Amino acid sequence: MRFVQIPTSLLAQVDSSVGGKTGINVAHGKNLVGVFHQPDLVIADTAVLDTLSDRHFRAGYAEVAKYGLIDDPDFFGWLEGGWRDVFAGGAARTRAIATSCRAKAAIVARDERETGDRALLNLGHTFGHALEAATGYSDRLVHGEAIAVGMVLAHDFSVHMNLCSPDDAARVRRHFTEVGLPTRLADVPGTLPDATG
Repeated sequence: MRFVQIPTSLLAQVDSSVGGKTGINVAHGKNLVGVFHQPDLVIADTAVLDTLSDRHFRAGYAEVAKYGLIDDPDFFGWLEGGWRDVFAGGAARTRAIATSCRAKAAIVARDERETGDRALLNLGHTFGHALEAATGYSDRLVHGEAIAVGMVLAHDFSVHMNLCSPDDAARVRRHFTEVGLPTRLADVPGTLPDATG
């Protein structure tokens, strides 16, 4: 069946509407049931994003920042200096969305079915999905918030493994904190399961 995506959140405009992954969440985890099916067209009307709550816009922004972190340091630097303009709308928002979509589309073109490069798009998602499961996939922690914490944790883990500089990890945490995204387990409302249990 041919279909057209019309994403109405920032997260959907820069992530889930691009790439053809149509997985759904089930009790055992995220995206476990589904197929890869590319849309014929994606219509991303940036004006509709003005209807989002601040929380949900910020959550989508985590996925925008991800594209800078995975392979575009100039874009991440631009976001650090101009994130308020992205939030305000207009040309900066359009640029952020377009840059994100181009980045994802390029990766998907190289690896549609996630057997190589597409794994880069999962930055922060291993930790993030675990946090979403720990909060019962509830409104306690929406996807982009979980991914923000997950990206910080991934950078911290990379520092521990000597794969990332402490300055880079601190930079990621600082930016997400400035934007208003959670960056620590303590930022997640309620209690979390004991990791040792």
